[in-house]
Amino acid sequence: SNWRSNVFSKLTRLPVDFFKSRGFGNIMYRFKSIDIIQNYLSDKLSALILNVTSSIIIAVILLSYNVELAAIVIMASLLYSVVRFSAYFYIKENQLSTIALKSREQSVLINTLKFIQTHKLYGGLHRIHNQYHGIITDEASVSAKSQIITMIATNINQFISGFRNILVLFVAVLLALNNEMTIGMIFAFTAYSVEFSRRSTIVINLIYKIQLLKIQSSRLAEIVHATDESGLGSYFDLNENYNLSARGIYHQYDKLAPLVLVNINIDISENETVLLTGDSGSGKSTFINIMLGITEPVAGSLFIGGVNIKKTGKHAIREITSSVLQGDSLFPGTIYENITFNDSLDNIDQIHEIANAIGIHDVITRLPLGYFTQVGDMSDFLSGGEKQKLLIMRALFKKPKILILDEADSNLDIFSEKKVFDVIMNYKCTKIIVSHKNERTYPVDRIIHFRKGEVIAIRNSPPGPIHD
Repeated sequence: SNWRSNVFSKLTRLPVDFFKSRGFGNIMYRFKSIDIIQNYLSDKLSALILNVTSSIIIAVILLSYNVELAAIVIMASLLYSVVRFSAYFYIKENQLSTIALKSREQSVLINTLKFIQTHKLYGGLHRIHNQYHGIITDEASVSAKSQIITMIATNINQFISGFRNILVLFVAVLLALNNEMTIGMIFAFTAYSVEFSRRSTIVINLIYKIQLLKIQSSRLAEIVHATDESGLGSYFDLNENYNLSARGIYHQYDKLAPLVLVNINIDISENETVLLTGDSGSGKSTFINIMLGITEPVAGSLFIGGVNIKKTGKHAIREITSSVLQGDSLFPGTIYENITFNDSLDNIDQIHEIANAIGIHDVITRLPLGYFTQVGDMSDFLSGGEKQKLLIMRALFKKPKILILDEADSNLDIFSEKKVFDVIMNYKCTKIIVSHKNERTYPVDRIIHFRKGEVIAIRNSPPGPIHD
């Protein structure tokens, strides 16, 4: 359990980009490697030590009887180890294929459950079933190959054992005829040789399986040895100065990919309300992610109160910000836990106040368990707009100094949108809003327009025609 806890702790310290570049199934199967390794070591390590010790003791006894006969028995075991480990390369390749297929299988299962509605509506169930069936068929094929190789190795071992017994008996008879061994010594030696072979075979198989465990451990090592999220820092004292400045921000998602942000220089004063506009893919959300420390820019710096974020650490900006981003969802838990991130009832009055203000309180109280109703990202008893209101509640409950909303009203009707934004606009903090809606919808102080990763216009509200 400590292993799982420590690896889970490590997992939570990794940057968000680590998870974006890997599927859920891939990460979950890597995480499962802990149980495979731990269970094997806890069950088999003591057996390995016991059998190694027993094999050494029995080998000494065999040598004390007769060196030539002992050499035959020991060489037979060494020959089996050569055969067993000769198959390692093929088994390793099959093991890697099995792991890759298991990861894909888990990813397909997770994505099917998560997007079951979409698959049903667009007739994708047959395709996804064929994909899943293909994966498990490939798994069975790879497993069959491994079993054949193991069976061949086992049969060779049986042949070696049989040949060893015949050779030992033949040499022992010759020794008996030369009065170098008695019949009783031959029987005793034979019994010890059988036990040595049994023990040594167990040792060889255990060591072989430990070698295969290295494949699992190498996959787990990708998590354990991954670099933690950088620049978290400590909880820095910002001296109540929450002015934001971006200087020379550049970003690209890959060294070969085009720049998605080019020389971004923006100043946002404390308590200012700013609207970021621009076409899809113009860099608005990427800039927001950089501000929140989710994404690292390839060049440039972000300042809070004139202090570089690299000095304050990401904790500093995350302490004073809250956000509703594209793709945000409710996590499994109660409505109350989704808003407060704890189950203490100390804040229930504040929750009721915010819920009433944005028009979601009556909806929640009509639910069987009210604020303690279990929800999740697939909760179908809440509309898209109601879920967005809960996400906005979560952001406001934190009492941020900087509030960031990226298409946070996309599912709200006109009446709800006005009600929610009246609450947001009356809240005293810096507000950064990203939206594709008509600029006149938002009573903001300034509008910053992005185009192809560059800021091409910054102007005061009310907006006029955009020009380069």
